[in-house]
Amino acid sequence: MKNASQPYIRKFAEPLNKAALSMVEAATNERFDVTAAHSFLQRLLYKINRLNHFWYDDLRNYENERSTWLATLRERIEAPWQAWEQQQMAEAAAAEAAAAAGEGQPSAFVGAAAYQALSSEQMKEELQKRYNRDVDPPLSAAQQYVVNSMSPLGYCHLLAVGSVDGLVEASRQSRVCAGAANEVACAIFRVLMEEYGTGRYSRKHSTFYKAMMEELGLDTKEEAYLDLLPWQWLAGANQNFLITERRRHYLRYAGALTFFEINGPSVYKTYLAAGKRCGLSETAAGYWALHIKEDERHGRQMLQEVALPLVDM
Repeated sequence: MKNASQPYIRKFAEPLNKAALSMVEAATNERFDVTAAHSFLQRLLYKINRLNHFWYDDLRNYENERSTWLATLRERIEAPWQAWEQQQMAEAAAAEAAAAAGEGQPSAFVGAAAYQALSSEQMKEELQKRYNRDVDPPLSAAQQYVVNSMSPLGYCHLLAVGSVDGLVEASRQSRVCAGAANEVACAIFRVLMEEYGTGRYSRKHSTFYKAMMEELGLDTKEEAYLDLLPWQWLAGANQNFLITERRRHYLRYAGALTFFEINGPSVYKTYLAAGKRCGLSETAAGYWALHIKEDERHGRQMLQEVALPLVDM
């Protein structure tokens, strides 16, 4: 809100504030409908975070982009949400470690303390191992469904859900390219530059995504299918906003982008296979083919020119 001291703003703000806090409690303590609580919180965060992008719409829509009230509300939601996410990760790591131990295998998860004890060379070896593991992992049950069973209608739904990011692809990445000049910063910028088609709209990756949607008769307006998104997708988008907007999380973003570029082609191959099996045209699945080719290179680039050099910085 631009001015929360105004009575009509206060009248709206206080109930919303109370609702947000009760939903935080619901989502983190699981007292009632957890899905509804997560959906409310993640949609609220997304509506605040999207003000960091310019949508070529009415400038009055950005009156509140630096609202202290909105910033406070975002913080009151983000803090317990991030704590909850950390808890989920810790529990998942413990479960995976227990399962691996039962099979006599080493765990893929390494705690922060264990990483800090590694030498630079050991850390680099660990990063290379993770690259080898993540670049072409076995198909999950969900990926097997996409490859073997997804219908044309399911493929359209996939594109609709993905369009909320696909039509503004890499926009959040641009936020991490400012700052001191070095080889790592330039390597990350090259990835962004290629996502943006090196400045040519016809080559921008979002243009290829739009072409897929047009081929299938889908609405190509940004956020047209926002209501289809599950809270988990919105949480991913909000996590992306968080680690790109806060410099404190720069290394987390560099790591996330490295994984995304390394692992992405293995996922896109399943979508391309689904499109071909459904008999769709090259245009209707061309975005995936482009990403398989470019992200295989981006993955190597992020490992060799970003992740490994950061170990020594």
